Amino acid sequence: MTYIYYKRKNIYQNYPQETATVKWINDETGKISDHTLSVKQDTFNANDRSN
Repeated sequence: MTYIYYKRKNIYQNYPQETATVKWINDETGKISDHTLSVKQDTFNANDRSN
């Protein structure tokens, strides 16, 4: 028997932005408000100066 577990992960944070546009490029990559992110490895936090 195969079990699949999904873990919730916050990949995009841009406070105080209230809305964002989201477009999936493929199964693992999305474009969120002009930031292209790989869901498996990338994160974006506007408050983090290292982005």
